[in-house]
Amino acid sequence: MARNYKHEDAIESPRRKADRAERMRADRAWEKLHGPIPKGDQLDHKKPLSEGGTNAPRNLRPIPAHDNESYKRTGPGGKQVGSAKPGGLKK
Repeated sequence: MARNYKHEDAIESPRRKADRAERMRADRAWEKLHGPIPKGDQLDHKKPLSEGGTNAPRNLRPIPAHDNESYKRTGPGGKQVGSAKPGGLKK
């Protein structure tokens, strides 16, 4: 079954929409300073937002998508455990 993007958009909370828009602005700001994000990479927060980090370009770095998505989510509320670094995870 195909995803119903219109339905997903309709039920998305205003806070979640605002967070997504802020992340997209941060991506564009980083690209304006550093050029395109390398293919297969995602921008990672050096200091996580949950620990007081910001979406400022100086707090972002490109890392492979696999490393950015491979955190264990065993902390309170599914919080990420460990931190990512280019080339792998640092525990």
